[in-house]
Amino acid sequence: MDAGFSGNRFAIIDMKNCKKIMNLFKEPLLHFLLIGAALFLLFGWRGNSAPVAGGTAGTPAVKITVRRDAIEQIKGQFVKTWQREPTEEEQKGLVEDLVRNEIFYREAIAIGLDRDDEVVKRRLRQKMEFIYEDISSWAEPSDEDLTVFMNNHKEKYLTDPRLSFRQVFISKDKRGKNAESHARQILGQLKTGANPDTLGDVTLLEAEVRLSPLWDISKQFGEEFGKRLLDLKPGTWAGPVHSAYGLHLVFVKERQYHRLPAVNEVRNMVKQDWLVYKQKELKDATYAKIRERYTVTVEKPRDTVAPLSTAADLKVKVQ
Repeated sequence: MDAGFSGNRFAIIDMKNCKKIMNLFKEPLLHFLLIGAALFLLFGWRGNSAPVAGGTAGTPAVKITVRRDAIEQIKGQFVKTWQREPTEEEQKGLVEDLVRNEIFYREAIAIGLDRDDEVVKRRLRQKMEFIYEDISSWAEPSDEDLTVFMNNHKEKYLTDPRLSFRQVFISKDKRGKNAESHARQILGQLKTGANPDTLGDVTLLEAEVRLSPLWDISKQFGEEFGKRLLDLKPGTWAGPVHSAYGLHLVFVKERQYHRLPAVNEVRNMVKQDWLVYKQKELKDATYAKIRERYTVTVEKPRDTVAPLSTAADLKVKVQ
C-alpha cells in the first residue's frame, strides 16, 4: 500500500515538472535567448567574413565615417520637428543612431537578410526608378517638343465647345400636358419676329447666356440640354429643348467647336504631362537596356495534382 502510494506521488511530481517545462518553452524570454544564440552561432560559423560595402562585417578593419552633410541633414530634420537646435547631448544621440543604423544595415547584408525579401526588393526598385525620374526632370522641353506632344495627345488638350444663346422657358408644372403644344405655338411666334421678352414663363435661369464653355452651360441647365445645343443651327429659333427644369426654345447666337490651343495658353500643364511621359519613357528604355544583360528562365508551374478518384477524368493541355 505504501509502495503504491509512493509511486503515485512520484508520478504526480513528474507530471508537475513536465507542466513547468512545457510552460517554460512558452516564455517569450526563452524564445529571444534562443534566437540570439542562433544568430551568435551563425556569425561564428560565417567567420565574420561576409563582404559588405566599406569592408568586412564585424571585423576591426571596417571603418564607418559619419560625414558632415549627413550630420547636417539629421540636425535639419531635428530642427524641423522640434523648432530648435539640438543640444550637444542630443546631437551625440542623433549621430550614434546614424551609426547604429549603418552597423545593423551592414550586419543584415552580411548574413543575407536582404535576400528573397520582396519588401526590400520593391524599395530598392523604387529608389532606382526615383533616380531615373530625377534625371529626366532636368530636361527642359522646347515649344516645338510640347507642340509635337500636344498633337500626339490631342484628346486631352482640345478646348470645350463654347456657345452663346437666348432662351425662352416653358414650365411643365404650370402648363401640364399642354406644355409641348404651347411650346410649339410660341416657337412659331418667335420665328415670325415676336419679342422673346413677352413670351414664355418666369424662371430664375438666365434668359441670355454669353459665350461660355459647354461644361459651364451643362452645369447650369443640365447635360442633356448642353448636348442638344451642339445639334442646333445658329441664327434661328429651335426647340423645344428639354432640361430638368422644363422646356426651352433656343436661339443659338454663336458656337465655337473644339480647338487645340496654342502652346503658350497651356504650357505649364503640357510641360508637366511631357515630363511624366519622358520619365516613364526613360525608365522603360533603361530597364530594357539593363535587361539585355540578363538571361531569364521562367519555369513552368507544377501541374495541379487531382485526387486519385478524378485523375482519370482530367484533360490537361500543355502549351
